Amino acid sequence: MAKAKTMNRSRNQLATAYAPESFFTFEGGMGSCIARSSAGEPIQLSESTKDLLFERMNELGRAWFNAASSVRDNDPTKPSILPAQCVDRAMLDPTEMEFQLPGQDRFYLCRPSHMEYTPAPLAFVCRTCGMFQDYETLEELDKDLGNLSSAHCPNPKTKGKCDWEQLDVIFVHWSGHWEAPFPGQWHCNREGRAVKHRDSCVCGSSQFKLNRRSAGIGDWFFECAVCEKPLSPKWLQNDRDTLRIIGTAMGPDRLTEVRMQAAPYRASSAYYVKSDLFIDFKDGSQQLLTCLRPGREAELKDFVAKQYGFAAQDIADEDVQKACEGKPECTKDLADYLAAVQQIHTLEEFPEPIRTTLKGSINLAYSHKQRVLDELRRRQILLPKVDLPLTVLSNIRDRQSKFASKFDPFRLAIEHATLKSSRLDVETRTNGKKPYVSFTRLDEDLAPEDKDRTEQVQAATRTLLDKMGLDDMGLIREFDLCRFSFGYSRMESTPILRDKRGMDMPVRLNLFPPVKQNDSTRYPVYVVQQGNEAIYVRLKEESVLEWLHSLKCPDMFTLNAGEKIGAGLLGATESMSPFLDNLPETTTPPVYLYLYTLLHSYSHLLMKHVSEYSGLDLGSLGEYIFPADLAFVVYRNGTTMDLGNLSALWRNTGTAMLTAMLGSKATQCGTGSLCTARGGACPDCIMMPETSCIAGNKLLSRSVLRSIGGMPRLDKRGAPICGYLDMVN
Repeated sequence: MAKAKTMNRSRNQLATAYAPESFFTFEGGMGSCIARSSAGEPIQLSESTKDLLFERMNELGRAWFNAASSVRDNDPTKPSILPAQCVDRAMLDPTEMEFQLPGQDRFYLCRPSHMEYTPAPLAFVCRTCGMFQDYETLEELDKDLGNLSSAHCPNPKTKGKCDWEQLDVIFVHWSGHWEAPFPGQWHCNREGRAVKHRDSCVCGSSQFKLNRRSAGIGDWFFECAVCEKPLSPKWLQNDRDTLRIIGTAMGPDRLTEVRMQAAPYRASSAYYVKSDLFIDFKDGSQQLLTCLRPGREAELKDFVAKQYGFAAQDIADEDVQKACEGKPECTKDLADYLAAVQQIHTLEEFPEPIRTTLKGSINLAYSHKQRVLDELRRRQILLPKVDLPLTVLSNIRDRQSKFASKFDPFRLAIEHATLKSSRLDVETRTNGKKPYVSFTRLDEDLAPEDKDRTEQVQAATRTLLDKMGLDDMGLIREFDLCRFSFGYSRMESTPILRDKRGMDMPVRLNLFPPVKQNDSTRYPVYVVQQGNEAIYVRLKEESVLEWLHSLKCPDMFTLNAGEKIGAGLLGATESMSPFLDNLPETTTPPVYLYLYTLLHSYSHLLMKHVSEYSGLDLGSLGEYIFPADLAFVVYRNGTTMDLGNLSALWRNTGTAMLTAMLGSKATQCGTGSLCTARGGACPDCIMMPETSCIAGNKLLSRSVLRSIGGMPRLDKRGAPICGYLDMVN
């Protein structure tokens, strides 16, 4: 076993539970192993998908760096944080002071087809006498395997039949490093280098037993196998990576920062994979998404105005010509504009494969067109045809700093519009099936076998949806997603480890160890694409608006004639970071977070019932939320063959599931008043496995669905609120 072995699992498992540097045991729990980076199958992605993947990775890494590096800004008495304590050194600029994602050529995008692994930790203890034995490498272990047998007992005092087992405890640190136990410690020498020092007993013996009599693994200790003198009151270990980072600045005041923590290798704190996902629009449907690119703010404003009812009109080519008419100073501007329009028209006439290769030319033509428009607007020759509220304009301007991509209401609004144009509003059938089927307008595949009952089922469904405050609900046959994982952390899944021995610690974001690929060393990024069934849900706008008014939030908006609710919500947004680590808890609760909590809680309620009625595990479901459009999607998360679980669910028990969701038991919790007092969300009611929840089980409360006598944690006014379902009925 001197070399790494290869294992095969499902792609989702390899990209998460068995991702590089994770600890695991095979079926039966015999022996611990650690996954090693391996080069999976190369994957071909469209340029737009690839760009969005790296954009998400850059955003997550930068947000992580900013949060981790500022954790002690308000406490000058604590040691300052070094950039290398926050992210992998590969994600720092040449000065190692600022975040900088490596270039795309330094990453290897691949499908997780297999993963390598080796046994770890290489530390063993005798169940009989407690003797301890460890090895630095697999080669050393291979050579000494014959001595780890019942026939060989290394105990110098009492010989017996040894019964060796692999030690199931490791030392972990928020730097991302782990260490196998050994009698000794890592130290920093005078030159600032980390040095491994193995101890020996005062009697001169270097043989030790591990005393595991204490219930707390942190209180275990090594004792001499000869004189039985404890090596120390309890075993302690320092993190070599942090010692190297701090170097000569290491002193007693920084000892807390380097101390590692003993933990079972099975503990969740031993490993957190870093991944993200986004809707992977195909078939040339990404055009609307170009509004989100830098320099396209005017197009984004026009989209927002048109989509949510602000008084606005499109700027047509005729408008530009009319504005420039009779103005000699605009002759060149008009010529440049018309040339760019003609070039765009010519280039976009080409079929999709050629358009992809011409992406740079198309973007350049759009830039030329936009440059002319901006110049004409700056000179007030071309007057804007829309006046968005200042709050909306401010949020558009600051959206990249205020919102993580998965919470960006403007990005989500564009994604929802693209979903409508490519799925929800498409009537064309493929293989006899529509891409989207509303449960109130069933097609032949989802209709009852007795076709005479179709009208009856649709009418019953419409009645139930009205009672649930839903405008629409239906089946998306292929909800295309791209999920990727690129790194990991230990001790905490977020950038900050709070109050660790009296001090907040920066948690380090690490890239997966590099792999050899085509004679170069690159960091692997494991990409999984899927297109499974999903259930789309949209709430009734008038009901949501009435419910939001009942909450009496201080920042509740008013709508002008013709404006949709999204117009108000986009002006009332709140900052939402990737980790939702600064959510307010206040007597002036924000209306936008209340709205997000409603959609998020409703999504979890549906997921619970989908799991119950379909037989799918909760961990095999996921969610996607579109706040400004009052919609969400619950999808089946997996890369194995889609067996049509969700369509079968609707055919067999669809109306029964909706009826159950309306029942009082649907929002009850076994924890009772304790859960209500804490905000109305716990693992016993609407919380989900973190792999299924888009928001890490934050912004959840049963109180927004039913009047349970409480309110979400974000509302500290003390008065219970009316639940949405109670108000609708």
